[in-house]
Amino acid sequence: QMLIGSPAAGASATLTLPGPLDIVRDVWRSTGFRGMWLGHTGTLIRETGGGAAWFTTKEFVASRLLARHDEDGPRDLAAWESAFSGACAGVMFNLVLFPADTVKSMIQTEAELRPGAESGRSFFQVGRELWAAQGLRGLYAGCGITIARSVASSAMIFWIYDGLRARFG
Repeated sequence: QMLIGSPAAGASATLTLPGPLDIVRDVWRSTGFRGMWLGHTGTLIRETGGGAAWFTTKEFVASRLLARHDEDGPRDLAAWESAFSGACAGVMFNLVLFPADTVKSMIQTEAELRPGAESGRSFFQVGRELWAAQGLRGLYAGCGITIARSVASSAMIFWIYDGLRARFG
């Protein structure tokens, strides 16, 4: 429940927000089975390709650009090296497949942002339309802030992972 102020009376009223089952029921009524999978193609492309770019970039930067060996073989990464390679991975994850996420978001929000707009278009139809209307700039709208967030979170993730692996692994 959420309390909201009433502008006329100045008193608080209770607004009950819909729960998960209410939302699923509403999606099913308005878009049917297809609505349950809306944006799934973009998510699949982003997560599989992005995950590959993320791990590949982290390993490339860590093992090819930063790795040093001592007389016993490869040594563990320093904390800053782990964080730096993770930050690079975060950049690459988003840079490579951000357009897939943009198209997915357009498909998922179109009904709310453009009531009455043609629905039922495929992932690739929406992508072509976006490219025709806005070009590369449209496909990467919002990418800068997403990369800034991803740099910090990916650096932290790999710093923690490599630290735990070095200690317990």
